[in-house]
Amino acid sequence: MIDWEDIKLKVEGSSTSIRAIAREHDISDTTIRKKIKKEEWVRYVPTVQGRKKEVQSHKNILGQIALRKLYELKEELGENYNPVDEPLIVMYAKNYERYIELEIEMADEGVVAMSAKTGATYINPVFNALQMVIKNLAVLGDKLGLSIESRKKLNLQLGKKAETPSLFDIVSGFNDMEIEI
Repeated sequence: MIDWEDIKLKVEGSSTSIRAIAREHDISDTTIRKKIKKEEWVRYVPTVQGRKKEVQSHKNILGQIALRKLYELKEELGENYNPVDEPLIVMYAKNYERYIELEIEMADEGVVAMSAKTGATYINPVFNALQMVIKNLAVLGDKLGLSIESRKKLNLQLGKKAETPSLFDIVSGFNDMEIEI
């Protein structure tokens, strides 16, 4: 008796080779291939950037900046953190990392680019990408309660670390300084 349900699960849901599945069930790989074709099963093929590759852990997918931001967000959310929010947090962290990369690129290239063929100027595509990432960060940040307005709506009290001065503390420190001109 052939367990076709188990075979189908392995063909569609894992990267195990058809030959290995056939050996495990003591049938020929040709028999399985005929069944795949006849019933139009969808073969599992993990891809990363168009190449066949095993699915990687998040540490290999996220860069150092995104990983740092991910852990910062989880810590900041504290008891408000829920594993269901993990995709949003990962998207925010990846967008944050992309934001940093694009800002660096914009500092090098500038907002205006020039065509090598015609000499005409146009807005640098990196600038447009940067604007989209900024918009994504704002939307995701609101969903995670990272803006003042969204914290009020969600009734969140995110922890403020007393030892970390805010921008307002630094500015008021400058205002208190006596400077002679």
